[in-house]
Amino acid sequence: MKFLISILLVFAATTGFAQNDITGEVAGALKRGDAAAIAAQMMPQVELTLNGQDNNFTKADAQKALAAFFKDHPVTGFSIKHQGTSKLDDQYRIGDMTTQKGSFRVTFFMKKTGTTMQIRQLKIEVAE
Repeated sequence: MKFLISILLVFAATTGFAQNDITGEVAGALKRGDAAAIAAQMMPQVELTLNGQDNNFTKADAQKALAAFFKDHPVTGFSIKHQGTSKLDDQYRIGDMTTQKGSFRVTFFMKKTGTTMQIRQLKIEVAE
């Protein structure tokens, strides 16, 4: 009986963690150039950096800006290179995105809202 309870607790803990971690969903969406899937993981207001321009957007406007970027820069690949968590439990991921027009460094910051993580900031900058 103790063994069964232990297994259930481990399963519940890992399932809860998997629901909170949106990294795989965001990384997959970046790899596909899927602006709608990325926007689905955003907070209602998000800071977005594209083409050297840094602005605050609503989720809908951020999706439009990303869709335009992906239309002009068809994505050929994306991979996470680094990740971390701040003392306030905010998380960040840094990755490399390749497109038909060049390479970009992508950084996204996530904040816990309720029981889920959401993107609060997304930066797509020319890789140096």
